[in-house]
Amino acid sequence: MPFKKWKIIKGDQVIVITGKDKGKTGTVHKVYRKTNRVLVSGVNVKLKRFKADPENNIKGGVRTINHSIHISNVSLIDPEKGTSTRVKIGYLADGQKVRISKKSGTIIEKKPEPALNYRLRHKNRLDGIADTPPDKVLEVTYKGEDFAAIKKEFDEYIKEKERREKLLIFDE
Repeated sequence: MPFKKWKIIKGDQVIVITGKDKGKTGTVHKVYRKTNRVLVSGVNVKLKRFKADPENNIKGGVRTINHSIHISNVSLIDPEKGTSTRVKIGYLADGQKVRISKKSGTIIEKKPEPALNYRLRHKNRLDGIADTPPDKVLEVTYKGEDFAAIKKEFDEYIKEKERREKLLIFDE
């Protein structure tokens, strides 16, 4: 079951508290909320062999790949003391929600993610061929159906069907 409340987000500095990489620190690169896992740089690194592909100019060999780690195995780093800490949620005077370190009481800032900002994502966007020009956005282009003609065509179809059924002769 996915957690409902997440206190670790992308860009946080975390330390591994259990497992083979215990004591290692790193930055959270991705959060997998459906599986309760996080991808941390330099943690849970595994080796993978790759075959050579001369057509695509790929050399064969061994590469390192970061794998995700369960969220319960990592803890946030206290910005003041540099050790692992638990987090509580508090509110500022203006009503803004913040994360507070339980060890030192300092506020752990959330790093704003520029990819979530609409203007930054679309700053170089150009209108394409499928986009509607601004002067034609409010123009009415659909006039609707001519229901009288559709009803007339349907009535003619029913009359023709009844005429054909009268022509059929059933022998008993």
